[in-house]
This record gives sequence, structure tokens and C-alpha cells, in this order.
Amino acid sequence: MEVFPMCQSISITAQASELTERFKLDNVLFHFSNRYEVNPTDSVSAIFESKNGRILDEFRWGMVPYWARDSVRMDSAGLFDKPIYDRIVQKQRCIIPCSGFYVTRTIGKEVHKMKLAMRSGIFAIAGLYDVFRPASGDEMRTCTMLMTEANSHVSPYQPLMPAILEQEHIGDWLERGKKTPYELRSMLRPMDAMRMLAIPLSPTADHMVDFDSPRTEWVK
Repeated sequence: MEVFPMCQSISITAQASELTERFKLDNVLFHFSNRYEVNPTDSVSAIFESKNGRILDEFRWGMVPYWARDSVRMDSAGLFDKPIYDRIVQKQRCIIPCSGFYVTRTIGKEVHKMKLAMRSGIFAIAGLYDVFRPASGDEMRTCTMLMTEANSHVSPYQPLMPAILEQEHIGDWLERGKKTPYELRSMLRPMDAMRMLAIPLSPTADHMVDFDSPRTEWVK
């Protein structure tokens, strides 16, 4: 029996200075470097636009309520058909800077795990954020990552993958203001597998990978 979990983690190993240069940040309020595995409900660095410029701040990965289907990962295919998300989609878009993300599948008792990264280095996953204001205590920023159809690296593990933005689309995605569903949807496409590295993290994953392909690297 094969099990395809949608619960995947990410890694971020870039320094704040690298993120500032890559994403043209105006202020860094929160950042942990060298986090090799960040899981849902952990604190994560995310970038958003405000009246004070482009900010990197702390978010909790998972909107409230955390058990909701879209709280951690949201399928972008139906996003623009849900009026409940209109306000967030138009005014509360963010990006999650990332060094790589992990996918797994279980076949019988064997767990196959793969890390996906961009050949160009740090990349941006499209996301949405919200602010949770509990009856007592401080407000908390929360976020979810957007998913799109999986490319050929990811599809053996799961049907969806994080929506990785092209560098030239980052500004448009973060810019507050009215954008049409067509403009937003056009940015959320599967990343070309040839531009990515697929890194198997266990010997049981070796049969999933084409070792003659220059786009694949093997880690023991």
C-alpha cells in the first residue's frame, strides 16, 4: 500500500543579508538561518508589503483554525472561486523564502523522502497571510503556502507542489492593490523540473531517480 502525505516541511539556510539583497527588503524583523527542516505550525519567516515597505517578519505556518484543510497548504486551483478568501487574496499576499522543500511517500514499511531545490538558489513560495487576534494575548501573524500542479519531480510523491514564483513576479505578487484573478493565477504555475534539483535522502528512494540526468544529485 502506498501513502502520499500532503504534510511536507521546508528548509531555509540563507542569511538575512542574502534575503535582503535577493528580495529587496526594507526591514528584517525576524529571521532564523540554517533551519534545515521547518514543519507546519512552526514559526517561519515570510515577506509582505506594508506602508513601511517590504518586511520580513515572523509568522506561524498555519492559519486559524489550524485543523482546517487550507490552513497550511492551499490549492490555488480553486482559490479564486472562494469568496471567503477575496479580502486575503487582494490585500494579504506574502512570500515564504525557501532553500528547499521535502516530499515523502510510504510504500509498505519503507518511507521514501526527497528534497527539492532550485538550481538558482533561494526561491519564493507564494503565500497568503492573516492576523489572528485572540480574546486575550498578543495578535499572531499566520500564513499558508499556495500549491499548484506537481511537476515531474514531485508527481510521483504527491499531486501538488508549492507555487514557486518567478523572480520577476515577486514584486507583482507582493504589491498591495487590485489585481485580476487571471493576473494572479498566471503566476501560480508548476516550476519547470529542469530548473530544479531532486535530492533523494534515503537509499530506498534511488529507484525513483534518473541518475543519468544532470538535474539530479544523490545524497547519502
